[in-house]
Amino acid sequence: MTLLFAMSLTFNGVMQSPDALPGFWIFMYRVSPFTYWIGGIVAAQLHGKEIVCSQAELSIFNPPQGQTCGQYLAAYLQAAPGTLQNPGATNDCAYCSLSNADQFLSGSNIYYSQVWRQFGIFWAYIIFNIFAAVSLYWLFRVSTFSFSGFTEKLKGLHWPRHEPLAKNKEGEKQRNVANPY
Repeated sequence: MTLLFAMSLTFNGVMQSPDALPGFWIFMYRVSPFTYWIGGIVAAQLHGKEIVCSQAELSIFNPPQGQTCGQYLAAYLQAAPGTLQNPGATNDCAYCSLSNADQFLSGSNIYYSQVWRQFGIFWAYIIFNIFAAVSLYWLFRVSTFSFSGFTEKLKGLHWPRHEPLAKNKEGEKQRNVANPY
């Protein structure tokens, strides 16, 4: 069970951006309960967490002569979501494009404001599955319902009926072409 669960979490596409999924998988993304379960858990756990970029993730550049990194990027940092790690430096400015986990999660359509929505949709899946399981158990194990009785009731309806097939001279069954019903 653990391996199957881990494989499902790995390959279900929840952390993938919906725009990156091919046509049919958008449908699977929407109907999968993992989308809502993982989305709710991840948004609740990572909301507001600070991101610290590794050296490989940093954008490193030099500011114009006579300016510090903070002076050079002051206007940009007002609009951009990232962080400047060394604002007082005069060379090798280190800029990280993200400052908190919410910015990363927004690329996967996961938002903290939707945590309770995700929780409610996931519970709707659980309630539906319990209802479906109990209903199907009752229908096939407890009730006196039978498909043969159901088909007998359908025969009583006035539907177009075919005559029984008649045998021709050679003994082969064939329809009465003059009166097909």
